[in-house]
Amino acid sequence: MERKAVLKWLKIFSIIFILLSVVELLDLIFFSTLINLTLDSSQYSIIHIIFESGFMDIHAILLWIFLLCVICGFIVLSYSIFNAAKKNKIENFTLAKFLLLIGLFLIIGGFIKTSFIALLGNSTINTIIPDTLQNVILTQSLLGTIMWYYFTVVVSCFLISGLIFGGIGLKWVLLIQEEEETSNS
Repeated sequence: MERKAVLKWLKIFSIIFILLSVVELLDLIFFSTLINLTLDSSQYSIIHIIFESGFMDIHAILLWIFLLCVICGFIVLSYSIFNAAKKNKIENFTLAKFLLLIGLFLIIGGFIKTSFIALLGNSTINTIIPDTLQNVILTQSLLGTIMWYYFTVVVSCFLISGLIFGGIGLKWVLLIQEEEETSNS
């Protein structure tokens, strides 16, 4: 594989990951503070519903905090990938294993984030007529619906990118090992 091309695409992907993650972090913050939902004929922001009102159980607070931590973790991972690609001092075999590990981290982190989003969305809001947070958001707010689906779009991008990184890394590792075997024979 062409080392310069791999490093170039690694930098491009890491910048895209940083942008997606920062926008996702802003989306979570704005989504939680700006979207108002009507519960029991009163308007509440999502952050108020989750943290202060007593409408949701304690696990919803933990899921929101864990989701925030995973998003911040993806920002740190993306920045680390960019720094590693920028240094250009990693040898080919280590870079190939690095690509494979990035793919694995993206896939595992993507599934963890998907779980947090699904669990938070399916958390019950305890009102007169109990409903899930996701159902209330999707039925009451178009902007909230768009912001809610952005989380899913970003997770899908990370999962697909994880498959791509993992596949390229694995192929490159196998090519390097094959070259070493033929040169030793």
